[in-house]
Amino acid sequence: MSEWGKTATWLMLVTAIVVFLAAVFVIGSTIGRLFILGAIELSIPQIGIICAGVTSVSIFVRCVKKLEGRVENEGV
Repeated sequence: MSEWGKTATWLMLVTAIVVFLAAVFVIGSTIGRLFILGAIELSIPQIGIICAGVTSVSIFVRCVKKLEGRVENEGV
């Protein structure tokens, strides 16, 4: 894997973590509102963030596997 490929993989890994944390924040605030108001109200951007968080988990796993494969193949 080239240095650009390695850098791109690390950037995707960091981005996936940030998106996942944003989704956890949205879910946490939604649960908090559920306890206060007794109802769940999600806006379209919140639904998008939650879906992106689910997708970010698969991207995270893919990046980790790619980096592990690099270590096994190149020994770096």
